[in-house]
Amino acid sequence: MIHKVKALTPKQLYQKGEVLREKDKHLEALQVLDEAIVRSVEARNYRNLIDTLKARVLTWKHLFLLSKDLVYRTLARKDAESMLEIANEFHLKDKLHTSYFRLGEVDMLFEDYPKAIKNYKKALKTYVGPISEKGDYRYHLGEAAYRSGDKKTGKETILEGLKEIDKGADQIDSFVIHVWESGAYMRLADLLRKDEPEEARKYFAEALKIIESDPKLIIRRRQIEELSKSLGV
Repeated sequence: MIHKVKALTPKQLYQKGEVLREKDKHLEALQVLDEAIVRSVEARNYRNLIDTLKARVLTWKHLFLLSKDLVYRTLARKDAESMLEIANEFHLKDKLHTSYFRLGEVDMLFEDYPKAIKNYKKALKTYVGPISEKGDYRYHLGEAAYRSGDKKTGKETILEGLKEIDKGADQIDSFVIHVWESGAYMRLADLLRKDEPEEARKYFAEALKIIESDPKLIIRRRQIEELSKSLGV
């Protein structure tokens, strides 16, 4: 007797793609996310479609940072723009913030910091959800501000984002909190390495402590090794 394997739902495919990306298996993640896009459209599940495009933007981003191939950031931009267009087309107001946030991330890849600031601010203005994720958005805004030349505001904004992440930490999966917290500390370490080297080393140590505490932080483990070389620690 042949047993049929139940096909994964669009949401399950999206989640599987997310897991693969977090394991640094980006090409495998893209294959699954492509299927999730097709299945989401077939099911007219446009919220899941936006979530899947969001995951693909992040996957393109990682591939760009790993390879420096400019094509990846262009692909990331197109998917981010599609997210916003779909959210507007189908009046999905709860998906506007994540669309603007991904656009801001892509702007950062193009080093267009003023545009990134605008999109991050739009993401915060339209945000609906847990305060911890809002803190993640805010620390990205802080990085954009710092890199645009407003270093004081940038640093303060990142630290404010960290407080928000911590404030709502009990409402979010610990792995996600660790991703956001370690990311913020790593950003601080990288940004401050020339202006405030002692502060940079302190924040690096905070990031390292979090990363070493969670074996699931595979990408962060690779990233902090790279940061360690640039900091000379």
